[in-house]
Amino acid sequence: MTRREGLGVDQEYLRERQYKDPGNLNARIALHAKYSRAEVPWFAWLVSRIDWPEGGQVLEVGCGTGLLWVNGAPLLPHLRLTVTDLSEGMVAAASDAVTPLPGIELAGARVCDAQDLPFDDDSFDVVVANHMLYHVPDPGRAAAEFARVLRPGGVLLAATNGPRHLRAIADVSRRALGWSPLDKCDGRFGLSTGEEILRTAFGSVSWHLHPSTMVCTDPDDVVAFIASSAAGQDASPEERVALREAVAARFAEESGQMTVTVEAGCFVAAS
Repeated sequence: MTRREGLGVDQEYLRERQYKDPGNLNARIALHAKYSRAEVPWFAWLVSRIDWPEGGQVLEVGCGTGLLWVNGAPLLPHLRLTVTDLSEGMVAAASDAVTPLPGIELAGARVCDAQDLPFDDDSFDVVVANHMLYHVPDPGRAAAEFARVLRPGGVLLAATNGPRHLRAIADVSRRALGWSPLDKCDGRFGLSTGEEILRTAFGSVSWHLHPSTMVCTDPDDVVAFIASSAAGQDASPEERVALREAVAARFAEESGQMTVTVEAGCFVAAS
């Protein structure tokens, strides 16, 4: 594995650079928020995949900025939520976002490794892993931890992407910067690999696809998305110029817009 290929699971890099604070993540979320074309918005769709027990104990691993709960709280029963992340900055951001939400009681906030959760067996009714397992060095080990901390009858909600996800953006990144971090995600934990990984710890696993696409109309938004990635962070001044040129060329091919395939969904798993 090259250094570039390894950045997606390099825990120090993820903790200290890519996800030290919400900036990079927010830049990528902004593209989806602005351009997503879906009958049901992502977060509303995601929380509708399972039944949430009234007063249930919920663990989110890799909580990011807590957007799932900000968007999903109006659709959910009262829950006691524990948020965790590898990054102290993300745990702080999620805690701030969740604390004022009606119906969501923040029961705990911890910095921890998904592969070694600091919780007792049978502690939670639901575990959520929203677009994070492809950043874990050993997702099978994390899956075993999720199964361990779930109570009998508990469920895992694990969101990820397929191999066609954001292919146009990955193509532009490769053209300008020589590579794209998106290329390795499906192979680590995605539509192609996730079921096999989860079945090492869960007896029942099903995949749910979220129908969506994006039609981007401002090249600067696509440039910002790629610039926030591992490929964009270390780009030289010459590569940044090449990135803008590559994005402009891609927009020109579609007469001023850029159609982007979105292949996102989630696995629902139970023992």
